[in-house]
Amino acid sequence: MNLAMIYMASGFASRFGENKLLFPFRGKPLYCHGLEHLQEAAGLLADGEGKRPFLAVVSQYREILDAAGEQGFCAVPNHESREGITASLKLGTRAAGERDAYLYFVADQPFMRAETICAFVRGFAESGKGIGCVTCGKVRGNPVIFSGKYRENLLALRGDRGGRQIMEAFPEDIWFMETETRELFDIDRREDLEPLADGRMGDTNCMACRDAAKIEPAERRGGCAYGKAEK
Repeated sequence: MNLAMIYMASGFASRFGENKLLFPFRGKPLYCHGLEHLQEAAGLLADGEGKRPFLAVVSQYREILDAAGEQGFCAVPNHESREGITASLKLGTRAAGERDAYLYFVADQPFMRAETICAFVRGFAESGKGIGCVTCGKVRGNPVIFSGKYRENLLALRGDRGGRQIMEAFPEDIWFMETETRELFDIDRREDLEPLADGRMGDTNCMACRDAAKIEPAERRGGCAYGKAEK
């Protein structure tokens, strides 16, 4: 499969109080964890000739773009970040060109493992569906993948609801993969770091479980490309 893997790192971190993507977390900037896992997953997904998926990082931050370029990613500047997640989706999709599938990630989930990413890609390829989404219970999360047949739909998106608009229009074409609570943990606020300081992480700190606690139905949940704002 000719796959594009797009890492979206343009959020303003309004809930965190400063640029959380550059905030030190376990010895390195937060964004680095997901980037490294994505790089590892690309290696695991390489074909028999060693060809890896196309890798792109979309960001408004020069430090992130420079680091991405040094690691072999296509660095895509985002000068439209105030338009929200849709801007990152479209920029990454456009930079990737025509592909069999487009896999989208956010940069604040440090525990999404490379092995899980690979299982998600392979499961999607075998599903025969055009859209894939990870879940935690009944709650949808990140990453999200779209078949190339939805490329024009992705490029035509408007507003700040991201790929959620496409998923709502084609619910019968979605494949879901259940994953561990820990892997869907996202860091939105400083208090999210507290249970991580000593290695703890209760279920109530999981992105999905926090939202489920608010009794929000899965259909209203946001995900990476499903509709989560880049915070």
